[in-house]
Amino acid sequence: MKDVVRFANNGGAVVGICNGFQVLVEAGLLPGVLLRNSSLKFVCKYVHLKVENSGTLFTSQCRKGEVLEIPIAHGDGNYFTDQESLKRLEDRNQIVFRYSDASGAITDEANPNGSLSNIAGIINERGNVMGMMPHPERASDPVLRHTDGRKVFDSIVESFVRHSQFT
Repeated sequence: MKDVVRFANNGGAVVGICNGFQVLVEAGLLPGVLLRNSSLKFVCKYVHLKVENSGTLFTSQCRKGEVLEIPIAHGDGNYFTDQESLKRLEDRNQIVFRYSDASGAITDEANPNGSLSNIAGIINERGNVMGMMPHPERASDPVLRHTDGRKVFDSIVESFVRHSQFT
């Protein structure tokens, strides 16, 4: 993990999905903590995510306000932080995804795990480390009948192509 922290601190792109999000938080690369789901039950289902920040290297292929359908599968996905840190995340546009309904409304009913402010994914201040609880890799192929998750990976590829010395 020391090498991952060093890589991120040197500007390398790092994505943590589900338990990977937990690891990034525990390593101090992202603020907050992930707690047991408010239901105290493992949740595995498709959810809706509203794109809050489309200006990241992980979301450039999304539109702000767009709603994605991506599955979750976790028992410890309840994101929490103190009010000061939440304000900082909001003020600095670091909340990337929020749980929403299909129309993009942020509601308690759309929150599958009790996550503070419906947070499903955040980014660090520098913009090179993102953590998210939903699994975009499980919604990235037409064979799976869901492709919204591919936008996350296409965004990363686009970022590397745009910043590559070969373009």
